[in-house]
Amino acid sequence: MPPKAHDEEIDVDDAPTDIDPYAVLSVDRSATPNQIKSSYRKAALKHHPDKASPEDKDTAHTKFQEVAFAYAILSDERRRKRYDATGNTSESLDLDDDDFDWTSFFREQYKSAVTEASINKFADEYKGSDEEQRHVLDAFQKAKGNMESIYQMVMLSDMVNDEDRFRVIIDKAIANGGVEAYKKYSGESEASRKKRTDRARKQKEKEAKEAEEAEQEIEEDLKSKTKQSEAKVKPKAKKGPGDMNELAALIQQRQQGRSAETFIAGLEAKYAGESKGGKGGRGGTKRGSSDEPSEEAFARNRAINKADKSEGDAGAGARKSKRSRKA
Repeated sequence: MPPKAHDEEIDVDDAPTDIDPYAVLSVDRSATPNQIKSSYRKAALKHHPDKASPEDKDTAHTKFQEVAFAYAILSDERRRKRYDATGNTSESLDLDDDDFDWTSFFREQYKSAVTEASINKFADEYKGSDEEQRHVLDAFQKAKGNMESIYQMVMLSDMVNDEDRFRVIIDKAIANGGVEAYKKYSGESEASRKKRTDRARKQKEKEAKEAEEAEQEIEEDLKSKTKQSEAKVKPKAKKGPGDMNELAALIQQRQQGRSAETFIAGLEAKYAGESKGGKGGRGGTKRGSSDEPSEEAFARNRAINKADKSEGDAGAGARKSKRSRKA
């Protein structure tokens, strides 16, 4: 379900001041600002209402507000110090010269949490980190050396690009006695490994082609809709600015609804596997994690963003034409 088109329609309850922000974000009291930010991103993506099923949306909305409020407290040095001293989030909001507004802050977090930019930023920080290494080794032990299952468990992992890198991590841990040398791992033949990665590569190429076709379809649809919008604007130009406002509102609503619906669909399709016990999927391309979206979802979202920008330019051109006729 896409997010609501207008900020005023996003439900904002009173700030959940009875929470422990450290517990909500699952961080220690000694956590650094970067650790707090990283934990917030993962929690926001995991609990965003747009990722929840219809029957779970109310619960997700409440949880997301707690996550956003916890971040509001811990991301600001003054508010965090006040909370550490008093243990009261209400008092943390009562600071001199602090113009913090909960409603505005929540709406901004609601809109910006599930975006390609925020997830790419997280991916850049996550890949190659100590946290990712722990996740790889934990998944290795849970899967008892089954590499295909590992890619279903480790978020943002890609069998085509990460195979060699993950093997370096695992081989080092085996040599140090950190993990067991499971037969499924050490006994996998080169032929079996090649067959597995080739299958993943073909699936990835298929999904890339589908994303490209989706982009072309969106662009063609945009051209058609733009022509229709321009045709409707011309005969109504004499009726006044209200017509242009209606067109702008229509474009904005279509942009937000279509972009969110496509992107969230990618999230759900990519990470539904976790609820099934982390099994299944082909070639590691449908990994089970409720935290992060897929590379293929990025491609679809880029197509949407490109189309939205073109549509925004079309709307601006129509407004300019309107002003010229009035002059």
